[in-house]
Amino acid sequence: MSRRLLLLVFLVLALPALALAAATDPTKQINSVDQRKAASIVLLRPGAIVPGWKKVAVIPNSAPDPGCPGYSPDQSDLVLTGEAANNFEGGVTKVGLESNVFKTRSDALASWTRAVKPALASCLARLFKQAIEQVGGKAAIARSGQIAFPKIAPRTAAYRVSMTVSSTAAGKTTTVPFTAHVVVLGNGRGDATLVTFGLENGIASADLRAFAKLVAGRLAAAKL
Repeated sequence: MSRRLLLLVFLVLALPALALAAATDPTKQINSVDQRKAASIVLLRPGAIVPGWKKVAVIPNSAPDPGCPGYSPDQSDLVLTGEAANNFEGGVTKVGLESNVFKTRSDALASWTRAVKPALASCLARLFKQAIEQVGGKAAIARSGQIAFPKIAPRTAAYRVSMTVSSTAAGKTTTVPFTAHVVVLGNGRGDATLVTFGLENGIASADLRAFAKLVAGRLAAAKL
């Protein structure tokens, strides 16, 4: 498989807050206490990472969340007081983690209610497709939707997007199937999002659950 194709695909992990994509972002009033709590949720130390995985650099991206037709939750009346991100890779599979801490529990619940709904799956598919095409590839969505997942946090939801990604170089087109998984977790004033992307069926189910359980545990430990 070409290095170019892999780079095209993994650039989607730079998209901000995919699982809670909003037409209008919350107001940011970041404070040091909640910022440390947000960082603690995604800061998985070497000994705590799922075996076979390693931490990699987070790609900065300040682009606003674009929303989608029929799905554009407005969060402009909510207040965000902490946020953090971390990325991991296991071979050619990637995991991006993001955490948010809201000023109040009611803000966190409002964000969840507005964003975590069935239309989120089709919006995820659209955003992944746009991300690939913006960097020169082509993507065709095979299917997208919510999937069953253990309730490991008071608020838990999971989604899957399956697609084929193509890249043409020197007159030769390479097409490869990829699968993205998104798990969204919420507890008190906080939420966390895991975005995974990998070949064929994507991340192994055991690894996805292991990462999600680690993050859910840190979310609970933050006592938000």
